[in-house]
Amino acid sequence: METPSSAGRYTIDRLLGSGGFASVWLGRDEELDSPVAIKILAEHWAQRTDVHERFVQEARLLRQVDSHRLVQVFDIGEQEDGRPYFVMTYADRGTLDERLAEGPLPLNEALRMAREIIRGVQELHEVDIVHRDLKPSNVLLRSVPGGDAERVMISDLGIARTGDRLSSLTLPAGSPGYMAPEQTQIDGAPDQRADVYGLGALTYHMLTGEPPGQTRRPPSDLQPAIPHAVDQVVLRALEPDREKRWPSAAEFGHALSRTTSRINTDPLPPARPARGGSPARGRRRLAVITGGTLVGLSLAGGGAFWAFGGSGGSGESAPDGKWLRAGSDVPPQYRALIVQAGTWCDMKGLSPALIAAMLKAESNFDAKLSDPAGDEYGIARWTPKVLVFWQPGGLNNPEPKPAAITPELSIPAMGRYLCYWGKDLRDLPGDPALNLAATYRSSSKTVAQAGGVPARFKPYTDKVHRYLEDYLPR
Repeated sequence: METPSSAGRYTIDRLLGSGGFASVWLGRDEELDSPVAIKILAEHWAQRTDVHERFVQEARLLRQVDSHRLVQVFDIGEQEDGRPYFVMTYADRGTLDERLAEGPLPLNEALRMAREIIRGVQELHEVDIVHRDLKPSNVLLRSVPGGDAERVMISDLGIARTGDRLSSLTLPAGSPGYMAPEQTQIDGAPDQRADVYGLGALTYHMLTGEPPGQTRRPPSDLQPAIPHAVDQVVLRALEPDREKRWPSAAEFGHALSRTTSRINTDPLPPARPARGGSPARGRRRLAVITGGTLVGLSLAGGGAFWAFGGSGGSGESAPDGKWLRAGSDVPPQYRALIVQAGTWCDMKGLSPALIAAMLKAESNFDAKLSDPAGDEYGIARWTPKVLVFWQPGGLNNPEPKPAAITPELSIPAMGRYLCYWGKDLRDLPGDPALNLAATYRSSSKTVAQAGGVPARFKPYTDKVHRYLEDYLPR
């Protein structure tokens, strides 16, 4: 990716982050002598009017709320090649994700930040916007002049839904570890309570240093200094059944404030070592609603990241050796994406080593693979007409062109697919990892009917098994 020299009247310094649809750059407003963040649509989407409109819509939503608790949009324009860009607040203190890489926040700081994030989400809900992708990398931090104070800002409304679209068909969208259970389902119709779950997951992570796992352990199990009353408030936000959650961000915020008004503000003791694997984090088959019935099609799914950063799983900041063997031929630039895909959910057989082995078998890590005869492209061999169903926002986003099927778009999709269809394989005999690999090459129904890896896919799973042995950490 070449660094553009400018965007309109703004000079550009360096890349801050990129994803499947856009990149974000550190720029400077020379007239006002101020740093800014500039989000620019990716080159391969430049000619798509529908993508252009969706990109601009994100800027409009941020401008509509116009709150200091959200990233603010100051300007919008187009590059000479027609790509739109918009100019935003620059978060000079980075992201909450970076802050949490150092461990849990002090108790008073975690609760203060949680309340600020909740208030920002309240402001979205007041204008009928559901964020749907609350996670640490979408919470930005900016210094405030005159002291150590900082402003907390919510970013990335790329997969947000507004009130007029909340009742339409929805496809799985969100980030593992932070999205509500209904967001993993086709037509889960997430509403404001999906954001309540995301807020609960963020609060849990800030208090404990870890996202909540599927077991929903009380935060005080990991940090004994956390009052049990806080446990109860946070765990209610994380209820799998949305009818049992706090009904709104405002109710969650009020409950948290009431519970914590007299809490001792001493810092938490050091975090306990993590136990077991990572917290929980869904190609060939897709459930399509037809006449009220779920019908399985032999298709390929995928995951896209509308805003920069693209990922949000805790595996990104984990040491490489925890997930993949040091010294193996897994390309370093794809390791974070592979860890994210391999920790998308807590499923027997799924691991970053399996994802790496499958990528090796599929393309030998060739990000530019092109197989027009099979209509498969990129490092994970995706089919564009299928990827459109699985990207965040589903059919609200356009079908990607082959050149747009980047590793950032396609590797996380492997984990999404395997988590979604892997549930059909729970009682099958054989190696769970190889059953998952065979499902990726065929379908969960095919593997289930065969009682394991079908004979015609055995050469493929043999290759995966061989590579898996090379990539598993010692």
